[in-house]
Amino acid sequence: MDRWITEFLEYMAGQRRAAPGTLRAYRDDLTRFAVFARGRLGKEARVPEDLTPELLAAFAAARSLAKASRKNRQVSARTLGRSLAALRSFLRYLERRGKTTGSLRGALPRVSAPQPLPSAISEAPLNELMDRAAASVQDVDTRALRALVAAEWLYGSGLRLSELTGLTWGRFDARRRLARVVGKGSRERVVPVGKRAAETLSRYWAAIGETPRPESPLIPGRRGAPVSPRTLERDIRGFLGGLGPNAATHPHALRHSFATHLLDRGANLRAVQELLGHQNLGTTQIYTHVTRRRLKAAYTRAHPRA
Repeated sequence: MDRWITEFLEYMAGQRRAAPGTLRAYRDDLTRFAVFARGRLGKEARVPEDLTPELLAAFAAARSLAKASRKNRQVSARTLGRSLAALRSFLRYLERRGKTTGSLRGALPRVSAPQPLPSAISEAPLNELMDRAAASVQDVDTRALRALVAAEWLYGSGLRLSELTGLTWGRFDARRRLARVVGKGSRERVVPVGKRAAETLSRYWAAIGETPRPESPLIPGRRGAPVSPRTLERDIRGFLGGLGPNAATHPHALRHSFATHLLDRGANLRAVQELLGHQNLGTTQIYTHVTRRRLKAAYTRAHPRA
């Protein structure tokens, strides 16, 4: 089975252009299934002969009862759903390769995970924090300036952290303030860049005393290499910590805030979908729940008969 898993992951990387995080998750989930099958069968599982509905159902049951790593509780519905989705994708791949898997996918239960609402930051405090930082951060403090650059770009253009760390100057049209971003599945989209974001980026490069070339990363790390997502996440968490103890501080909160604030101000849902790079409108519609909740809260506070 290991050979088939390796081929599947190569197919996902080369043909489907799956993101590195997706590949890591698939590798972990399928390796876990292979180990389970080996233990249950007492031998290496043959593909597809040893893949039976009973084996798959047993794996799903065992996975649902497994304990989460470093936590004394069962894995979440979201984690279970991801594991079973990886196995379904693997079975579909086997079918494409001519391996008869029959109704095996039907043996895997569907898991409905609750969809959490995006953790958007309120518009006023977020913008006040960014304005204060722009006025108070000294150019000699390049780390604080780098955090401000990242916040301006994530919030100003709705980027994912991986999209920002992957950007180069050759993909940024500074005159028209447009950036060509490579998102999930290697899909490319063009996003507008705010005036503040462009100005803060220029200020940062002046502060580090370098002149960017087309191949230069937009936000460089050590020795001119792109700054790592982990480093930038730490910078942003520290920056957003200025909002107080109860505020969301993860980088994705800035992307959530970008979408929510646009919709709050009347932006078209389809336009927000394109700006975020969502394939399906349903993914973007989750933000409408946030705006409806805010409208209801405003109504409750303000209307005399609420």
